[in-house]
Amino acid sequence: MRRFAVVFALGALWALPSSAHQKTFFMPQIPNPDKMVIDGQDDDWGWIDPAFAITPDGLFDVYGGPWPPPKDDWDVIAYVAWSSPPDNALYYFARVTDDSLGLFNDDPQSYWKDDALEIITDSDHSSENFIETEMTTGQQYGIRIKAAPGQSPVHIFNVPQQSILWSTKEPYFIFRWTLDPPDAEPLKQSPGTTVTYTYEVKQWTWDFHDKNGPDGSKRHLFAPDQVFGLTFQFDEAENPEAGASVQGGTSPVDGAWQDNSLGSDFITVATEGATGGSGVTAVESDSWGRIKTYMTR
Repeated sequence: MRRFAVVFALGALWALPSSAHQKTFFMPQIPNPDKMVIDGQDDDWGWIDPAFAITPDGLFDVYGGPWPPPKDDWDVIAYVAWSSPPDNALYYFARVTDDSLGLFNDDPQSYWKDDALEIITDSDHSSENFIETEMTTGQQYGIRIKAAPGQSPVHIFNVPQQSILWSTKEPYFIFRWTLDPPDAEPLKQSPGTTVTYTYEVKQWTWDFHDKNGPDGSKRHLFAPDQVFGLTFQFDEAENPEAGASVQGGTSPVDGAWQDNSLGSDFITVATEGATGGSGVTAVESDSWGRIKTYMTR
């Protein structure tokens, strides 16, 4: 089969229309999941074409403020990918550069008020209000580096039952992070300096997420050319009183936290080959044709 290296600029694709959602992205298939090590480092992401990277140019301030921010204030680069069964998982990595470290809230329900990342999944693309369904049809996860002692770095918002948190734990949700400098502390940033922190995740996703555990849940099965409901929101906090004042999201509107019809879509792209490391993503010709179809819509 002929190979096509994805070397085009995906910036032209960010404004693609979608049947119900606000913006469409593409995520490639991981060539060899066995080589992915969840450790907060990006050294196992060398296989992905840089054209798939998400940067501030492809995001919006969900709160409606001016965008993008100056790079010496806040910057991000993120990658999203999927793996086929039997690994069958969603993967993502993000590196954030910030002029301050906004970690103020020990309560995981308040992670969204800090420097944090929200991941909103609607695996079966049902686009229901999943607060009303108590997160069975979609989930709003929040992750934060340097969780308080005794607290989990991963949480599900807006549902009081503790039983629902089963999917925030390993092996269903594996999260590792880094911080540079490692001794950085909130509100102790020297003027003119920055901190860098990363998120790396391997996550199972669910067409039906039972509140009581995996036995009653239906795991999503990844395949090429799926339209996967997925929204990322990067929370940016400067001080403990104001909370997150900026939220860089993959959707230009607020509300994906309860209904991903207000969020973004990611289309799964098939990748040729069983091993990575080539420096480009060799996309199957059928998928390349599908991408071109979406480009012309």
